[in-house]
Amino acid sequence: MNELNAALVRQPALPRFMCHLYQRLQQQRLNLVTGAGISINAGVPNWYGLLERLAAHSATLAGDFRAHRTAGLTPEYLGQIIYNRHRNSGDEDLSASGEATVNHDWAKSIHEAIYKDVAPKITDLLDSHPYLSQLKDLVRKVPFVVNFNFDDILAQSVGFRSQLDKSTRSYSVEWRPALLDRPNHTTIYHVNGLLPQASLKKRSPTLIFTEDSFADAIARAPGVSAEYIFMRFVQNTMLIIGHSLADASLKNYLRLNRDKSPANHHYMIHWLHDEDALNGEQRSDIFNANLDLYNVFTLFLTSAEMREFFLLLNLEPREFGDKLDEMGEDRCSCRHYYIVGPVAAGKSSLLEHLRCFETYEEWTQPPPSEMYRSFKQLSQEESEKVDSFIYGELKEKNRIMHAAGVGFHFMDRGPLDLYAFSENESENKEKTAAMKRIITRHRPLQNGGIIFLQAKAETLVERNYTRGRSPEQAGSKDYFEAQIAALKDIYKPSFVYNTEGQTPGQIAKKVVRRVLLKGYEPIDLTEVMDRYA
Repeated sequence: MNELNAALVRQPALPRFMCHLYQRLQQQRLNLVTGAGISINAGVPNWYGLLERLAAHSATLAGDFRAHRTAGLTPEYLGQIIYNRHRNSGDEDLSASGEATVNHDWAKSIHEAIYKDVAPKITDLLDSHPYLSQLKDLVRKVPFVVNFNFDDILAQSVGFRSQLDKSTRSYSVEWRPALLDRPNHTTIYHVNGLLPQASLKKRSPTLIFTEDSFADAIARAPGVSAEYIFMRFVQNTMLIIGHSLADASLKNYLRLNRDKSPANHHYMIHWLHDEDALNGEQRSDIFNANLDLYNVFTLFLTSAEMREFFLLLNLEPREFGDKLDEMGEDRCSCRHYYIVGPVAAGKSSLLEHLRCFETYEEWTQPPPSEMYRSFKQLSQEESEKVDSFIYGELKEKNRIMHAAGVGFHFMDRGPLDLYAFSENESENKEKTAAMKRIITRHRPLQNGGIIFLQAKAETLVERNYTRGRSPEQAGSKDYFEAQIAALKDIYKPSFVYNTEGQTPGQIAKKVVRRVLLKGYEPIDLTEVMDRYA
C-alpha cells in the first residue's frame, strides 16, 4: 500500500472510489474498458507510431505521411490514405481472390507493425509490464471487457495459468456480440476487431482502422453491436484503463449514459508519467471536465500506483476491508445511509436511481392490509398487528445494515421515522421502550448518514393525489409541514435535498457525487433514540 501514499495525498477521495469499485466488482457489475495504454507498455506502438510503420513501406509515402500529419489530419484519415496507397499499388479492378489477397496483405502489414517489438512469450510480457500481471487477475473477476485494441496481449495474459493459479473462471475473446452472458465467465470484446499475435489464430474479418471503416461502424451504430455495448454502460460501472477518451464512440456511450442514467458514474485511470506530471490545478481541470461531460471520476495514477491499485482490488473482501479501514482520511470500508423525508418526498424514486450501490427497500416483506388504513380506524388487535410488523421490520433492517459488507449502502427510511408520527411525548416513550426491548436488545441501531428529501407541503399533497389517494387520504398542507419539522428535529440532517421541480435522476446525481467526493458523517442513532426515552 506504500505505493499509493502519494496518490492518497494527491486525491483524498481515492479510498471512496476504490470502495465503490470493489462493491461493484463483488456484485459482478464492474466492467472494464481497455485501450492502447496497456499495449504500449508491452511494446506496441501508439496510433501514430503504428501509422508511421505502415507508411515506411514506401519512401515516398513516408514523406507524404509526415506532411499530412503536420497538416493536422486525423489518425483515421491518415490510415485511409495509407490503405489507399496500399490498395492502389496494383490492379484497380480486382477479382474476388485479388480483393482477398489485398486485404490479407493489409492485415499482415498491420500485424507486423503492431508486434514488431512485442516479446513472443507471454511470460516475458508479464515479467516486464508494470501492471499486466495484476490487471489480468482483475479481468478474470469481471464479466465483460470492452477492448479497443487490435492486439490480443490482454487475452493472452488472461489465458496464462501458473501452477499456483487455482481460478476456474472461463473466458472468451469476441468481436461480435455474444448472444448470452455466461455465469463465471469473462468476455473480452474487441470492438474494433482482433489481430492475434499468433498468426494462425482466428482473427476478425474486418478491422476498424481507416476513416472509411470508422464511418461504416458509425453507420451501424443503431444496430445490435452498439446497443449491446451501450446497455453495459447503463447497467454497470465501467473502469477505463489505458484510454485517453479520444475515441468518438466511447465518448458517445458515456454521454448517452450520463443523459439516460444521471446517477450512474464511471471511472477512468489517467496515467501519470511520474508523480509530478500534472499540478493540482491541471488535475482539477481534467477531473471536472470529465465529470461534467461524461459522468466519469478520474483517478490520477502512475504505473507503480496502478499496480498497487489492481493488487488491492484483487484481495478477498475481508482483507480488502481491513486495508481500506487503514487508508486515507476516512479510514472506512462500509458506509451506511438512510433516505429520510415526508411521505411523497421521493424516497423510493431516489432509491431506484441508486442501484449502482447496494440498496434496501422500505419493507423486507409485504405490509399487512391494516397498514393502508388510518390508525384511528384500527381496533386494538389490528393496531398490535401493525406494531408487531413495524418493529419486526425495523429489527430485520437493522440486522441487514449491521451485516453489510464493503461499499455504500442506502436504505429507504430511517429507523427513527416512527417518532414523526407520534401524537405526544408519552407515545414516543412507549415507542422507545418497544425498540429497546425488540430491536436494540442485542445490537445497537446502525449509525449512518442522513439523506433528507423534502418538497413544499402543497406539492406533497398533489403527489399523493397522483398516487390515487382520495382528498381524505392525501393529507393536508399543515400535516406535511408538521411531519417535515418533526423529521428534521429527529435527525438534524446536514444535507437536505429539495425535490421540487427536479427529477429523481437529478437528485440521485447530487447524492452520488456527495457521498463519493465528500467525507462520511454518520449520526449516532442510539443517542438520538435515548433523547426520546
